[in-house]
Amino acid sequence: MALNFERLTGGANGLIGIPRPLGDAFDSSAAYNVFYLAMVLAIAALVYAGLERAVRSPWGRVLRAIREDVTAARSLGKNPTAIRLQAFVLGSAIMGLAGGLYVGFIGFVSPIDFLPILTFQIWAMLIVGGSGNNRGAILGVVVVWGLWTASGTVISEIVPPGFQSQAGAVQAILIGLLIVLTLLFRPRGLIGEEDVVSAHARDVGGMQGK
Repeated sequence: MALNFERLTGGANGLIGIPRPLGDAFDSSAAYNVFYLAMVLAIAALVYAGLERAVRSPWGRVLRAIREDVTAARSLGKNPTAIRLQAFVLGSAIMGLAGGLYVGFIGFVSPIDFLPILTFQIWAMLIVGGSGNNRGAILGVVVVWGLWTASGTVISEIVPPGFQSQAGAVQAILIGLLIVLTLLFRPRGLIGEEDVVSAHARDVGGMQGK
């Protein structure tokens, strides 16, 4: 659909020459790159803080309860459909923000930029880092993208140009191997979801101990 909607997406050629935010305020590209990196890190920190607050709020606890036992959550008067829709909208908004930052930096976007391998990479980041944990997601990004970039650099240096397209499959193999090793030795990810015990359960346990 994106390929055929040329008036909106530019078709297979994509959108070219998208203005970079505050691009005219810097004399050199290096200074602008540093500025943009700092801006992305600041936005990422704000998003992380907001998500941490949301996860630890009553809304986050309801979301966790729905994941564990939707029937029990519904019996307590919660609306799983509405909560799931809210989580979906929140995730979509964050992904839209990330996409805007990406396009704003490179000044170009095309439907072919978002191939299935990108979905595989994001999924691998969550599996390796640890799903249900914001810190795990960040660590998964660093590990998986670092492995992908480092292996690509090594391939470009040691593999002859005529075989680099075939050797590129090694990157996907390495990520797949990393996923297998993670599931074998760290099923919950490098930073698994922390166990949460309600205050009521702690109080009951303390009374029983006495």
